[in-house]
Amino acid sequence: MRAFSVVLMLLLLAAVATAQDKPAAYRLPESAAFTEEEVSIRIAADKPEQEWAIAGMLNIPRGEKPAAGWPAVLYISGSGSQERHGFQGGLDLGTWQFLDAIANAGFVVLRTDDRGVGKTPLGPAGMKPEDLGYDDLVSDARHGLKFLQARPEVNKQRVFLVGHSEGGLTAPILAGEDTTVAGVVLLAAMGRNLYDVTLEQVQDSMTGQPKAQQEMNLKAQREFQNAVKENREPDFNVLGPLAARQLKASWQTSVLPIRKWWHQHFVKDVPAIHAAVKCPVLVLQGEADFQVKPDKDARQIVKNIMAGPCREATFKLYADLDHLFKPCGGRKSEMKMYFEKRDVDPGVIRDVVAWLKDVATRP
Repeated sequence: MRAFSVVLMLLLLAAVATAQDKPAAYRLPESAAFTEEEVSIRIAADKPEQEWAIAGMLNIPRGEKPAAGWPAVLYISGSGSQERHGFQGGLDLGTWQFLDAIANAGFVVLRTDDRGVGKTPLGPAGMKPEDLGYDDLVSDARHGLKFLQARPEVNKQRVFLVGHSEGGLTAPILAGEDTTVAGVVLLAAMGRNLYDVTLEQVQDSMTGQPKAQQEMNLKAQREFQNAVKENREPDFNVLGPLAARQLKASWQTSVLPIRKWWHQHFVKDVPAIHAAVKCPVLVLQGEADFQVKPDKDARQIVKNIMAGPCREATFKLYADLDHLFKPCGGRKSEMKMYFEKRDVDPGVIRDVVAWLKDVATRP
């Protein structure tokens, strides 16, 4: 029997934050035209001991507040726990570069620590990592939006959502619920269900393996994903009895910790989520992105959105940029490149800021 190995790319922005590098640190730019305010977003519960709070930072423009308040942006991060500025251990996702530029452009910006990192706990007392589902993350973003809308500095009719990767699905969910959202920016977002994206990532990762090996891995991967989607135990004999023990071990160590999160993703109707958005949308993707694809994701998002009431969906594709909108220098994008010291492409940042300013200043 051929050797068997299950390939599980479980996160859209994979859990590469396990690097042992010294954690990166953020510093407020000396030229910043905004201030920093530590904030705490309280999450109420039926029992007082189950209440908890999301920690974050609010950037407020310097100078006199406009009569109606400043326009504002809620940033929604991708999968994999990251703190408010976009750091995962020694990995710098470049989030702070986007958000500093947006704040400097005259927007109130809310950036938060994901669950279990920075000053945000995993959740209420006693919560375990396997208890965390995608719907919990959507709820966190929903609380952030309500918090931002309630701030006296904010023009409640000019609140925008900027979502990266997984956050690029959360943002349309919120915009479909709240018709007061002024606009949405989707950075390297999924145009398909995570089920399909994950399966394709697994297939792409096996390039060079013997065809028989690839077929076995994909068969096991599909069985795991189907079992999660259908809320059942997998058939550990799907590859025969000799592989059953290894499959069961992989299920227990790799799938069970994220089973709830995966399931809540897999049952989402992604086209319907996009079609419910009414406000203007900006969709951006790097052409070198290996985690999501221009045709299957970015362009599909535009098609999905335009199938609904939205009449303004703008799409921009950037050559040589990866999932983080950082240049690849002509190389094929790989996960290990995320740890290289590279800046987010300034042209992308300018495009995001220009679009936000344009929509924010319309009558």
